[in-house]
Amino acid sequence: MGCAMNKFELLLLFMAGRMQYLAHHHAGFMAMLHNRQFVIQLQTFDGASVRYFSIKNRRVRSHAQAHEQPSFVLSFKDADYAVKTLSKASPMAFMKGMQAGDIKMEGDFGLLMWFNNAAKFMQPEVPKPVRQAVKWVKAQRQAKEQVSS
Repeated sequence: MGCAMNKFELLLLFMAGRMQYLAHHHAGFMAMLHNRQFVIQLQTFDGASVRYFSIKNRRVRSHAQAHEQPSFVLSFKDADYAVKTLSKASPMAFMKGMQAGDIKMEGDFGLLMWFNNAAKFMQPEVPKPVRQAVKWVKAQRQAKEQVSS
């Protein structure tokens, strides 16, 4: 077994770190952890990529392995599809994936709502000067594309 991580595993690792950070630094996220105890597991159908997130005593713990008894499991057909779907952060993308059989869920479906609410906190806040710089670069690219067309 090699050390190389696919994008899905890297995304899950980022999510674990972000959730652990938020558990100590963000009041809204801390409130979501209050009096909660459960395990959410995200994985690919074949189990090649798997990580669980354990919520207990207002703490988030995560491991890159399958849990013996997860409360809720969210499975994706493959790692690339998981990254595309999670990156969209769209309930419609999840609905389409479930209807097509590309996403499967098992366990306490109420935890899907918890996960969706938690996902709102996952995106780190980008400082205003950085947002402005990105906006400026995009405008420059568009202007250059219009001139070359």
